[in-house]
Amino acid sequence: MITKKILTIAGAALLLSANAIADANLKKNPDNVKKIQQAAGEKSPYYRTKKEAFPKDYFLVSQNLPFLVGVALFHPNSDTLKLDKKQLEAIVEIKKTTVPVSVKMAKEIKAMELKLAKAILEEKKDPKSLYELVDKISKARTDLTKAHLNCIHKIQNILSDAQYKVLLKLAATPANPSTK
Repeated sequence: MITKKILTIAGAALLLSANAIADANLKKNPDNVKKIQQAAGEKSPYYRTKKEAFPKDYFLVSQNLPFLVGVALFHPNSDTLKLDKKQLEAIVEIKKTTVPVSVKMAKEIKAMELKLAKAILEEKKDPKSLYELVDKISKARTDLTKAHLNCIHKIQNILSDAQYKVLLKLAATPANPSTK
């Protein structure tokens, strides 16, 4: 019984110390985070959760595909990927080229969705008159998700198979355990 407790405590201490040693490849720039929050604008009064996940909420597949660039760069244990300088630079370049486009597209989708909500909820428009807008939202979300798939593919081509396996494990592990 005592041995089991000691092993449990030792295992927990090892896990905590490993996390304390691990570090993110990059630190998030608070100015960039603020810019994205500003781009998101006001949250809809009908939004279901306390905090909007912008731009992630506006992808067609927003919950079941990880955002690997962010995981590779900012996950607290992303240094376990052991990226070389060339790989890190390539991933940073992907971030620089894809995030602004994603934010712009998500902003457009959000505006269309808010227009749709206002039209059906407040203006009580006929649903059939809104079908074209729904199709436009659907296409925009689809296009954004296709860009996400291309981004995932680029990451796959940058990393070795071993690094990619580590990345997927990181993607399945919350950066902040209290968020799950």
